[in-house]
Amino acid sequence: MNKKPEAIVFFDLDGTLFNSQIDVLSSSLEAIKKLKQNNITPIIATGRTPCEVFDLMKKTKIDSIIGMNGQVVLYKGEKVFTNDIDTEVIDRLYQYSKQQTGIALSFYNYEMMRVSQDSQSTQKFYHFIKEQVPPVDDQIYLKSPVQMLLLLCESGEELYQDVFPELTFIRNTPYCVDVFNRGGSKGYGITQLLQNKGFTDVPTYAFGDGMNDFEMFLTVDHPIAMGNAVDELKEKAEFVTDTNDNDGIAKALQKFGLI
Repeated sequence: MNKKPEAIVFFDLDGTLFNSQIDVLSSSLEAIKKLKQNNITPIIATGRTPCEVFDLMKKTKIDSIIGMNGQVVLYKGEKVFTNDIDTEVIDRLYQYSKQQTGIALSFYNYEMMRVSQDSQSTQKFYHFIKEQVPPVDDQIYLKSPVQMLLLLCESGEELYQDVFPELTFIRNTPYCVDVFNRGGSKGYGITQLLQNKGFTDVPTYAFGDGMNDFEMFLTVDHPIAMGNAVDELKEKAEFVTDTNDNDGIAKALQKFGLI
């Protein structure tokens, strides 16, 4: 088998590889299996952390991930890149949240997750994504590198925009906002992977549905939007496939001749 893949396909999770029941369709599992047989590398590209999707990676046999919206890149288990947030910036944001907004935070790196408090908004978000609430430790950022924060709220993120110009704020679900270094994105993580591994000449494809997939669509050769994607993303797509509940991934991979 060639060391360099014939192509690389990046899969967003929520609303894309996951159906509306937060599961993977059997048609998608079979398609991923065929990709690997064809020397095409499937890679997860998600706002979630590697430790959150360990079981999924085991189920799909996908061993590479662009995690936390590009803030960590693991290729076949090897750490290729991390984009740590400065401790002083995190401390300012935490103090601002505690004193000004009351919004709870999550602290993520590629090996662990912690929350600042177990609040109603914390419970609501983790119930929404069908995960257990992580342990509470509001000092974790003083002890471990952090690559992404979450604001656990249904509104109010606009208050942070002017106060923290060094950070990017992207609403990823109705109950949380992803926060990471300005300039970081799934697209930036993909660029780091391709450059570090010498894959800049490998054809790239990406599936997505939300605004945190926007930079990824601008980075890859062939952006593919799910039928359930937001309209702004569909406008940037080369092709709009069927929905995440109706075999959209398998249908598009067949159309592009990848399986």
